[in-house]
Amino acid sequence: MKNRLVLPVVLVMFGAVVLVAATATAADKPEQDVSALIKALTERLEAQDKKISTLESRLTDEALQAARHDEIAKIMSEMRADASKRDPLPQWLDNLTFFGDLRLRYEHRASDGIQRRERNRYRFRLRFGFIKSWLDDQMKVGFRLASGETNNARSTNQTMTGAFTSKDVWIDQVYAVYTPNAIPGLTVIGGKIPNVLEHTDLMFDPDLNPEGFAIAYQRELCGIDVFGKFGHIAVNEVNQQNAAGTIGHDTILNVYQAGFKAPMPFGIKTTVAAAWYDFENYEDAANTVVAALGAGGVNGWNRDMKIMNVLAKAEFKAFELPWQVYVDWVHNSEDNDETADFENADDGYALGVKVGKNKKQGDWSVGYQFKYIEFNSTPAILNDSDFATDGPGLGATTNVKGHVFRTAYNLTDFLTAGGNFFLVQPITGDRDENNFIMQFDLIWKF
Repeated sequence: MKNRLVLPVVLVMFGAVVLVAATATAADKPEQDVSALIKALTERLEAQDKKISTLESRLTDEALQAARHDEIAKIMSEMRADASKRDPLPQWLDNLTFFGDLRLRYEHRASDGIQRRERNRYRFRLRFGFIKSWLDDQMKVGFRLASGETNNARSTNQTMTGAFTSKDVWIDQVYAVYTPNAIPGLTVIGGKIPNVLEHTDLMFDPDLNPEGFAIAYQRELCGIDVFGKFGHIAVNEVNQQNAAGTIGHDTILNVYQAGFKAPMPFGIKTTVAAAWYDFENYEDAANTVVAALGAGGVNGWNRDMKIMNVLAKAEFKAFELPWQVYVDWVHNSEDNDETADFENADDGYALGVKVGKNKKQGDWSVGYQFKYIEFNSTPAILNDSDFATDGPGLGATTNVKGHVFRTAYNLTDFLTAGGNFFLVQPITGDRDENNFIMQFDLIWKF
């Protein structure tokens, strides 16, 4: 009996101990369990609120985006409907480029020679034109109109004079160019053309545009661009018997030029070109050209000219600035002038340097040239008309030597201010005569 009661008593006592221990433990941490439960519920509610807010924001953004897309689609539809009502642009306006520039100039000239004189001129130059291209730019036709005076092919300046009379506009360029894709490097051009020859103003004035045709071909060989150029230029056309009753022939200039462009150490880019200028019937132009333009400065019409020309140029960077230097030399191998002071006067040369380039606002450049041009070294109808001593007609642009200083600054991307300063003397004759020319320019490009 006693053994039967032991197990139940033990179990009851063990259960009582466990109950007391549990009650004691619960009594020790009642507040901690409640706080943890509340905190967990709060965090769960906040997470749910954040998730709900994110979903609502996403729905709102998607709705706004959809509304914007609808609005843009509506605007585009209206634009297409409006465009369909308009006449399309003429097809000839495709691939048509317009260009031009305006220059205002003040020029002062002073001479202290035998005929002392001063001259002040206000001048302008206006040029504008179009270029039309076809066949992926293989074929182009261009023309340019320009101000100027009919008796000087080397200048597009128009002097402000004549009691406010209207000023002339001339055909300055008109040409066709063909650059076939089938023959890379080949260019054929004809008309009153931009000068395609490698040259400086020792041989050609920058404003002079030859008339005739030219062929140029360039090809890369071993990293060097080798080129050859030929020009057939009509200088003067005459009838078999001209107005003076003299039998004459057309005056033609054939130019043959070859050279190369090659990279050198230290980033130097060089260009070297040699040319042969072969005038045909040069002397036959005298009766018409001298009569029309005046004898002043038109040298050597009574003899032929065969001119050798060698030009070397280099471009490089120094002191973080772009530099250009050149040397140019001409020699007339057909000179037979036996006039006093002009015998063997058949050589000319020019040296030049330029620092800087003018492309955008803030760009600047300065340059210097020295030129020495003997009387029969090159035709005065071709070279720089500003580098001259005062004289009748065109002005004497051979038998001269002197210095040229140039400067330019870009006030904006399209407006440039500049100045040119010439100090020119005769090589023979009145050697003490100094001709000072000062030009101030404002140039707008459009």
